[in-house]
Amino acid sequence: MTLENHKLALARMAGLFQEMSPQTVTRVAELYAENATFRDPINEATGPKAIEAVMADLFHQLKNIRIVVREMHGDENAGCLVWTMHYDFRGKSRSIPGVSHFRFNEKGLVIAQEDFWDASFVLYGEFPLLGAMMRGIKRMVRVKTT
Repeated sequence: MTLENHKLALARMAGLFQEMSPQTVTRVAELYAENATFRDPINEATGPKAIEAVMADLFHQLKNIRIVVREMHGDENAGCLVWTMHYDFRGKSRSIPGVSHFRFNEKGLVIAQEDFWDASFVLYGEFPLLGAMMRGIKRMVRVKTT
């Protein structure tokens, strides 16, 4: 795939992210190859239907989801979107920064997506006991400077 076609494929993914809603999540079937894989800190899925189910579940777990793509980077082989997902959880507005890494086939369809975001201190911190434990662990492993 040429660099120009690759940039178009990455731009389509940015559009999916920024327009994502319970209604538009069905576009996954148009943008992902039949054997595409997806992985994030919590989920793994293979195939457009399974990937769509993971994305659709976000709208059941969280409210008022809005994804803002801040940067796009890539070459002929792979690309990344740097994004922030804003959402409401337990009556409070929250944000998670993250990065999605994509690989595309020669038709410009996603063959692999891996999302990187900090589940341990963003989501798990919402639960008081678990949040206290995670903050304690973070203090223990943090690099000590003078």
